[in-house]
Amino acid sequence: MGMSRCYSLMKCLLIIFNILFLCVGVGVCAFAGWALWDGRGSETGEGRAGLCALAAWAAVLTMAALAAITGAIRGSASLLAAAFALLALSALAEAAAAWWGAAHLPALRGALAARLRRTVTHEYGRLAARSQLLDAIQHGLRCCGADGVRDWQHAAWRAPAGTEEPAALAADLDLSVGAPAAYYWVPPSCCETEEPAACEAARRVPAASRGAAGLHAAACAPRVLAALARAARGPLALGAALLAAHALSLLLALALCLRAHPPARYKA
Repeated sequence: MGMSRCYSLMKCLLIIFNILFLCVGVGVCAFAGWALWDGRGSETGEGRAGLCALAAWAAVLTMAALAAITGAIRGSASLLAAAFALLALSALAEAAAAWWGAAHLPALRGALAARLRRTVTHEYGRLAARSQLLDAIQHGLRCCGADGVRDWQHAAWRAPAGTEEPAALAADLDLSVGAPAAYYWVPPSCCETEEPAACEAARRVPAASRGAAGLHAAACAPRVLAALARAARGPLALGAALLAAHALSLLLALALCLRAHPPARYKA
């Protein structure tokens, strides 16, 4: 009687764990498919490769969950063995991703900072999605430029229509005695104040200056990295819990597979 209860409990636990895996797998597959279709998350080869790898992992997890649930309900040794193999494959992929991320954390931080610098210097004002994201970062984190206000001096972005063209580049400078002072513009999201007139005045920064009154003085790259580190705590904890559930589910699938009886064969 005790063994029967233990067997039933293991089946219930395996089914519960794999219902969770099924939800995760289907959700991640849907997200990766949408991101690939939308195109904004796969503008580069690295982005497409990452989304394809994520979709492949989610598909394996989904198939493993379906095999485990069906095998536990039917008591099928073959389905439980397939579930064990697929769960082991997805768990190995998760562990490899966690190890790779930990080993390359400094490089990932550098790549994120470099991506932010490129957005400031080359993409702001040209790509709408990147411009909106950078405005949200500068306004929300109260910062300006990847490494500071001076980043905007050599940015491809220029002042909006209706304002004077900034003379930020050395090639544009007039060094004669009577030349007007050179300056460059920063976006409105760099302003500390919401008052339009004060913001408009603060946005015009002398070329020799590293900032101006009324602008956020902090650099965005360190603040973005710190914010991402804080935001990553929850997903990392969930990932660790998922990996632990994987390990327990693997043990349950193996135990049920070994206990399951193959279908009886009748001799003629």
